[in-house]
Amino acid sequence: MRRLHSFVAPFPFILWGVSFVFDLASLWRGAVMVEAALFNVAAGLVAALAAAVTGAWDYTRRLPPGSRARSFARWHGLVDGAATALFAVSLALRWSARGATATPRVPFVLSAVGVALMAVGSWLGGLADYEDAATTRRRSPDAR
Repeated sequence: MRRLHSFVAPFPFILWGVSFVFDLASLWRGAVMVEAALFNVAAGLVAALAAAVTGAWDYTRRLPPGSRARSFARWHGLVDGAATALFAVSLALRWSARGATATPRVPFVLSAVGVALMAVGSWLGGLADYEDAATTRRRSPDAR
């Protein structure tokens, strides 16, 4: 599973970002976009589960205890976990509002905040990956 998290992690962010675009489009295109957003939120939750499993594996197996990379990864997981919780609530609210002509206000706001949190979480994950690469990269004999 080494480095699998780097491959899987973008999927929830992409799916949830597209769901937010569908939420915006529902203001003009109606119920079809509401339904598309709902299914993107659900798919994002499945992808988030895969990202969490692979991320936990990398966190426990790859990152040295006490390292800056591990600290960034911990914050990355907490922020992304909060975003995932928001999208789970959003899905429950959307499910009960199926058939609406536009995305209801609360799921819309939860998606907006969730996407913003995912952006911050992704940035933190990138810092963790950079720090890990910086500390585990082999140095050439000529490096000063």
